[in-house]
Amino acid sequence: MLPKQHRLPLRKELNRVKKEGRMFSDWLFGLLLARQPQAGPTRFGMIVSNKIHRKAVKRNRIRRLLSEAIQLSLPQVKPGFDGVFLVKKKIVNQKFDQVKLAVKRVFQKADLLQ
Repeated sequence: MLPKQHRLPLRKELNRVKKEGRMFSDWLFGLLLARQPQAGPTRFGMIVSNKIHRKAVKRNRIRRLLSEAIQLSLPQVKPGFDGVFLVKKKIVNQKFDQVKLAVKRVFQKADLLQ
């Protein structure tokens, strides 16, 4: 699980990120990224819908994999951004290494790494 300071409260912030953000895509997920109104640590949220998998166990596993991959990259991530990961169906049976590489790739596309 991501540290609390790096979690994006989706209910409050999702509409702002959708409106102001830019989309960066990879084959496992898309990343909506927007600048924060006040600079702070970069925060991330994720949306894993029922369409991805109908079982909550699988959806939670995807959230855990994605959280861990994000957490490993946090020391290199620039501050002052809000991001929302929109998961695609292809992620269901992927291994952690593939998810970690996809996160790094999308962070590089977004120019988010220092």
